Amino acid sequence: MYKDSRRSFLRQTSQVALASLLPTSLWAFSGKSSKASVHVHLNQSRGTIEPEIYGQFIEYLGRSITGGIVDAKTNQVRNDVLAKVKRLAPPVLRFPGGTVTKIYHWQDGVGPKANRPVRPNLIWGGEENNQFGTNEFIQYCRQLKTDPFLVVNMNTGTPEEASNWVEYCNGKGKTSFAELRRKHGFANAHGVKYWGLGNEENAGPDTGRLQNPAAYAEMAWQFAKLMKLQDPTLSLIIAGHDEKWNEIVLKELHPIADYISMHLYASSKKGQPATLFTQLAGFEKQIEQTHEQIKRLAPEKVEKFDRWYRFPPRAKGVKLAIDEWGIWESEGKGAYNLEVTYQWFHALGVASFLNIFQRQAEIVTMATWAQTVNVLAPILSNDHESICQTVFYPLELYRQYCKGVSLTAEVKSEALRQSGGEDLPMLDSSASFDEKTGLATLALVNRHPETAIETTIVWEGNTKLNLFERHELTATGFTAYNTLDDPKKDVVHYQKTAVTNNPPTITVSPASITLLRYKVG
Repeated sequence: MYKDSRRSFLRQTSQVALASLLPTSLWAFSGKSSKASVHVHLNQSRGTIEPEIYGQFIEYLGRSITGGIVDAKTNQVRNDVLAKVKRLAPPVLRFPGGTVTKIYHWQDGVGPKANRPVRPNLIWGGEENNQFGTNEFIQYCRQLKTDPFLVVNMNTGTPEEASNWVEYCNGKGKTSFAELRRKHGFANAHGVKYWGLGNEENAGPDTGRLQNPAAYAEMAWQFAKLMKLQDPTLSLIIAGHDEKWNEIVLKELHPIADYISMHLYASSKKGQPATLFTQLAGFEKQIEQTHEQIKRLAPEKVEKFDRWYRFPPRAKGVKLAIDEWGIWESEGKGAYNLEVTYQWFHALGVASFLNIFQRQAEIVTMATWAQTVNVLAPILSNDHESICQTVFYPLELYRQYCKGVSLTAEVKSEALRQSGGEDLPMLDSSASFDEKTGLATLALVNRHPETAIETTIVWEGNTKLNLFERHELTATGFTAYNTLDDPKKDVVHYQKTAVTNNPPTITVSPASITLLRYKVG
């Protein structure tokens, strides 16, 4: 993870609605009530909402792993934190980074713990004792029932080292690294499917050496070949960046790239929460632009793939993996001020993020929130307690109910701001239909702190729908937050309500996240 690299790209993208365009006043609409309409088209699919968009990420950074995932004194998994991560139910978990992958050697973190070396963390500072390594990570994933996602070191590491890691994790024969895994107590192969080819390789200030996209593409091919020869079923995620970078790496790597990565970190101007939502609108445009670039450069089917590679090309079209996303405010605690306290308006931003992923379901098929515990995290801990931050709750709620096929939802509502770029709707929405259950879900996010929105909902199509359930998240205030100083106090309120009269109009509370559940047919 590297924030300035992401911001550099945003400055280069003229169509992104940057926060600096906002007027001094926070809110354009000053009334206490407003009207909006949402038209949902049952017959207009925007793609399948893949479960992997609800993933998480952990890195050797500050108290993310040591002091977060595991107790800093005992190096044992913290059960109170684990219980909260289980509530998030991430389908995929990314590890060990992040920027730190550029100095990480996987063999430091396997075998007897007493024999593992302590290394300086040259990226983020401090020391890493490597007590939480590959097998501990895999065991953690098994406890969560999640798929592991490993990122290889393309800078101080070698293609052979990465290939050996694949053999250690996935080898089923009597080869040396598969046998080493068995010696370490794991008879069965780990079966790691997702592998990242480096991380933010474009970032100049990092320790990397592949900031030239052509150099990255050339090296990535070598890594991919040796890794795929170990296990041809791997799904590979190549490092993305801006339009110029992606142009080169997609042309060169698309035959073996299942995903190209994108990192999105939002932030707000101090005292101006609306700037967070404006930045998200720019992110959606960035996703759409990258989608068009992928369609132009990476054909859905790979033709004329040389059989002498001795492994097959990708089987499906290249997709976007937003394998780091979240809200990165500058005023936090801990290492690099990354232990951020999230207020309620940040949770509204998270729900808006998830709405974007649903609307862009055709191309965004994986996303991992950065990170999980303490560092830019939905969960905070100290030596004795752990709490759920405000952003935890939309992550948990959407994961439970927003699934299946993404549907087109057209919103008309009052604007959040008066001038300085395009209007931003006060109401944000996404919709989905789960064919397995026959249930549809409409997500509504009211981003105004004071104004309720009377929302007319129209379902286009010949199928009858019956609203039967309403889920609502609100908080004690727009800037309210949970704190370890008072761990039993929770500013977030969740309410689940049965609905029987199928009303055509719903009042959406100020500063709220609402999911409406419908029976279809």
